[in-house]
Amino acid sequence: MRFFDLHADTPYLCFEQNIAFNDFRLAVTPDKADFLTEWRQCFAVFVRDDAENPYSYYNEVLRDFKRQISGIKKPKIYYTLEGASLIDSTEKVFKIKKDGIRAVTLTWNGENKIAGGVNSQKGLSPFGAEVIEALNKNKICCDLSHLNKKSFFDVTDRAEYPFASHSNCSFICKNPRNLTDEQIKLIAERKGIIGLCFYPQFLSGEVFSSLYKNIYHLLSKGLEDNISVGSDFDGALMDKSLDGIDKIPALYGYLEQKGLSKNLLDKIFYTNALKFFDKTEDMI
Repeated sequence: MRFFDLHADTPYLCFEQNIAFNDFRLAVTPDKADFLTEWRQCFAVFVRDDAENPYSYYNEVLRDFKRQISGIKKPKIYYTLEGASLIDSTEKVFKIKKDGIRAVTLTWNGENKIAGGVNSQKGLSPFGAEVIEALNKNKICCDLSHLNKKSFFDVTDRAEYPFASHSNCSFICKNPRNLTDEQIKLIAERKGIIGLCFYPQFLSGEVFSSLYKNIYHLLSKGLEDNISVGSDFDGALMDKSLDGIDKIPALYGYLEQKGLSKNLLDKIFYTNALKFFDKTEDMI
């Protein structure tokens, strides 16, 4: 099986709990993913809204995780940044590019100098517009997850590589972190992707069934090429049925039983995300 996950907070958890990448308590480890024939993983460096010295903290978390994964053959890693409070100048965009950051979630739930998250009313600031331009120039993907609606529309107008790494459909679950049909349409028009998140509070009812409903809703909008997975493993308390990467085959099997073809499932679990990130691969 092939798997491309757009969002896991494993580096943050390893750093905060002082545990190794192969620790069984993690949702994502090489051993748990041993069944995968091909595995690409976006690992987010999560920086809280209230972090002191956010750039120093980011460097510590990233340095620690890179040390831990040294010599590990799989997965192919895509580093991302969740919470961009450390970007206080456009120069920082160039610095994180050198660190290997492929995508930036502009806010967490609060607000920063760039934009506002779901717990804020702030839109994209003039400085934020400069940051988006710098992200575009460096072919860093702009992650729309966590943005409030005002910031979402401001950013989508400007970002060349917009996507939502871990968000679901508001039509299925009315959580403010989820995407309205209007937002979903804009992402698709910009050739972005939506990574479906496994966090139960962003779903509605039984996890597998709700994920199927999200997929069915996106398919009804003609978004076969825009659906991906953004688990949020190691970043949220998951239902036991889907609390680690080793549970992915069970989800795949359930969706296959619901009538989704192997070709479509390969798109959702791997190919759509690969094609999206291939647009920026030449800069690495």
